[in-house]
Amino acid sequence: MFYGIEGTTSILVGDKWFEVGKGTFLGIPAKTIHDFANRTNEKSGLLNFFIPGGFERDMPAIVKWFEDNK
Repeated sequence: MFYGIEGTTSILVGDKWFEVGKGTFLGIPAKTIHDFANRTNEKSGLLNFFIPGGFERDMPAIVKWFEDNK
């Protein structure tokens, strides 16, 4: 689940992009491919919730993937 806290953020859910502005909630079903990007020249911010928890254990591998695939 994403919650827009500042500006506008583009969020990919499956193969469709959504524009999430301040105060917007966007829920994404489990095991759905997703991504996000700031496509504006303005600052944007999101609060991201993972329910249920446990996702944190995968973060080191995700960071490494981005480091290896610049």
